[in-house]
Amino acid sequence: MVCRDFSPARALVLGALTLFSAAALATPPVVPVWNAAALEEVRRSRLSPPVVSRALAIAHTCMYDAWTAYDARAIPAVANGIARRPASESTFYNKDKAVNFAAYRCLVNLFPAGLSRLDAVMASRSLDRNDTSTNLTTPQGIGNVAAAAVIASRRNDGSNQ
Repeated sequence: MVCRDFSPARALVLGALTLFSAAALATPPVVPVWNAAALEEVRRSRLSPPVVSRALAIAHTCMYDAWTAYDARAIPAVANGIARRPASESTFYNKDKAVNFAAYRCLVNLFPAGLSRLDAVMASRSLDRNDTSTNLTTPQGIGNVAAAAVIASRRNDGSNQ
């Protein structure tokens, strides 16, 4: 049987799939990986639902704000001084790396008892947890700075972290 469904929508989907490199497809998606890590720390910490909501909101804000540097229109939730990167730098690799660093820095701040588990997540992503660069021309610097800005904005929010 021959598939005769060559609609424009199908062509668009197939075209989009070819944009992913083999490396990108071999790496688990960044946000679900860090969601799982955050939820593991939540389970181990036994926080109350409002505190869990706050922690997850902060983690996702850090990830989002790191990603915004590579998007043509997105605006970070927290002012962080990170300039939009040139379109040529808006690659899967750069976005992924920035988001990984932002998530790691955030979750280590929120769940210091989970440091060894969070270190293991970074190692599984082949990233150096000790890279504390704040160089805003690098993805790790963008991730680290974005996380620091969000964490600082929430430090005195009255939640008694």
